[in-house]
Amino acid sequence: MLIKNAKVVDLRGERSADVLIEDGVIKKIGANLRADEVIDAKGAYLLPALIDLNVRVLDDRINTTNLQALGKQALEGGVGSVALIPDSTPPIDEEISLEFVKAQTLSIKLYPLVMGTKGEGLSEISILLKKGAGGIYTTSDINPYLLARIFEYAKMHQIPLHIAPRNKIFQDVGVMNEGKTAFELGLGGIDTLEEKVEVAKVIEYSEHYEVPVLFKGVSTARSLDLIADSHYCYAEVGIHHLLLSEEVCEGYNTLAKIMPPLRSEEERQRMLLALQEGKIDLLSSLHSPKSKVAKEVSFQEAAFGIDGLEYLLPLAYTHLVRSHIIDLPKLTELLSANPACFLGEKLGKVEEGYEAQLLLFDPEGSIEAPLYGKLEGGVRGVVLGDRYEKVG
Repeated sequence: MLIKNAKVVDLRGERSADVLIEDGVIKKIGANLRADEVIDAKGAYLLPALIDLNVRVLDDRINTTNLQALGKQALEGGVGSVALIPDSTPPIDEEISLEFVKAQTLSIKLYPLVMGTKGEGLSEISILLKKGAGGIYTTSDINPYLLARIFEYAKMHQIPLHIAPRNKIFQDVGVMNEGKTAFELGLGGIDTLEEKVEVAKVIEYSEHYEVPVLFKGVSTARSLDLIADSHYCYAEVGIHHLLLSEEVCEGYNTLAKIMPPLRSEEERQRMLLALQEGKIDLLSSLHSPKSKVAKEVSFQEAAFGIDGLEYLLPLAYTHLVRSHIIDLPKLTELLSANPACFLGEKLGKVEEGYEAQLLLFDPEGSIEAPLYGKLEGGVRGVVLGDRYEKVG
């Protein structure tokens, strides 16, 4: 298969080129290449497929229907690989649930993370890793001794940890960011202190054990500063925390109830500055779709979560690239190349010898995305095809 007349973009820059693919691998990149099967990109961008390392299924329920729906949404958004967060129903903390997820036949690559804990003890971490787990996940507020043991396992297996900086005590009393909007709505708030303290704590574990940590869903600039100054830690940020602030929750808008909560406008601006300063390593959709029955209730009772996988690239392109905050090559680094480093496979670049997980992107198209209808400029850009199924 040959893709002609494409604007090839990855972290190394932008260039016009033809891309020859054989047996699912990029065989040759050049000019005037020939093949029997040809796709004319007609000047569209050819990008590495996105990789999202913070994804959940509908209502956090692991079943075949929800996993298939996840794969379909990923393809629509040009996402070729995802890491599945394991604190689900059932949790991915034993061989049975892990093998069920891995047995699913999807049109994307699915990397199930596994819980570091099971009940009040550790899961069978070594066995789960040997059975093909994509990594170890935990929140930061577990028993300190168990957290230390998880770091020891990660060091033994020479893998990074995926850690969400959360503290359940704060979340038990709050449903959105602690601030002006929460006060006006009469809702309990979650202070930014929760995240910052947990980040600082985990960094000390990371430094002590010399184990890399990918912090999941960072939402404060102070956390990003701490992570940037550490030796082994990396920051993943949800696209929503760069584009939206707590004001979107006005009117008790449950669609805006996500975890971590949307922060103040001042915090959002500091996050954008941190992005430009290179303090954010990965971006995520924080995809955690919830059914209507879980959202169409009072804000207090509504579930945390947002459906964002299929909107990730258009949102980021419109409000980060078209707004001149970062350029398109940098965006592919954050959405493809850097996440690929945590999977250990030849993904995330348009480069000879790499897997041909690619997408074609029309920057002039437009879509509608929940929560983003009022943002200036709308949402521009359309994914034309992943693995070329929709391109002809």
